[in-house]
Amino acid sequence: MNNQTHAQDIQGGRVLAAISYFSIFFAPLILPLIVWIFAYKPASTHAMKALIYHIITLICPFFLIFSGGLSLATLQDNTSNWVSVVGIMITLLFIILTIWYTIKNVYRGVKVLISKTAYFYP
Repeated sequence: MNNQTHAQDIQGGRVLAAISYFSIFFAPLILPLIVWIFAYKPASTHAMKALIYHIITLICPFFLIFSGGLSLATLQDNTSNWVSVVGIMITLLFIILTIWYTIKNVYRGVKVLISKTAYFYP
């Protein structure tokens, strides 16, 4: 009976950890924060990492809008061409970072779900 309870705890922790990663699509900061505060070790570790990835993914669009607007404004103004090129390159960098961390969240969520035991990252 005790062994079955331990297996259910591991399963519940895996599901909580996976939901923390997948919450980028429905509750980006709230759910990982709640799991990080109230869950036990494997799930709270995953929730903390998911929270960091969510913060990065949510901050990038603000910088994306700023750098994109700056590069378009300098391109229209025709003051210096290199400022607009650097702004466009920074905009592309933020687009790539946002896509990368979104894919990374999905990958880690799936990896936690398909693991047979509690999965820890190095």
